Parts: sequence; structure tokens; C-alpha cells
Amino acid sequence: MKDKIVSMDSAASLIRDGDQIVMSGGMDWTPMALLRAAVRRDIRGLRAVGVVGGTIDMDFLIGAGAVASVDTCSVAFHPHARNAPNFVRHLTRGRIKMLDNT
Repeated sequence: MKDKIVSMDSAASLIRDGDQIVMSGGMDWTPMALLRAAVRRDIRGLRAVGVVGGTIDMDFLIGAGAVASVDTCSVAFHPHARNAPNFVRHLTRGRIKMLDNT
């Protein structure tokens, strides 16, 4: 069988501008190294879908300017903080579109 292990940069290159990405709502097992590699590639216009909310992973991508719309019920750092700062800042300034899936 072909080896399926690739570098982080190769994996990040699969994410294209305008893609939809789905993330878990928990703070555990967040693929931050992959997200950082994607941001270094200057990815834009993503639709970020948070399953049972979004956390630091989604907030990081929003803060980096990679996200155009968010489809989730909330973005927060529970139990550490009520709201995710980049999400709140970009939403109130109209930089991202929020699609509520409560």
C-alpha cells in the first residue's frame, strides 16, 4: 500500500480558498499545527462549520482573516472564557457572516 503520511505543509495544501471546513466544538484534539500551516499559505474565504460550537481552532482562523462565514451555535473558550475574542471582534465589525445553526 502507498504510504499516506505526508508533511504538515502537504496536508495544508489540500485546503483551498473558499473551502468548507468542519471542526469539533471541543478544545481537545484541535489540529492547531495544521491550521497554522494553512494560515501560512494565506488561505481566504473559508466557511467554518463548528459541530456543537467552535473554540480556539475557529477563533484562530477568524483572527488570521481566513474565514468568511461561520456556521455554528457559538464560538467560545468554555470553561475558560465566555466568548472567543477574534470571533466577537470580526463579527461586530462585519468581517464575517454568522449562520446560526442552534
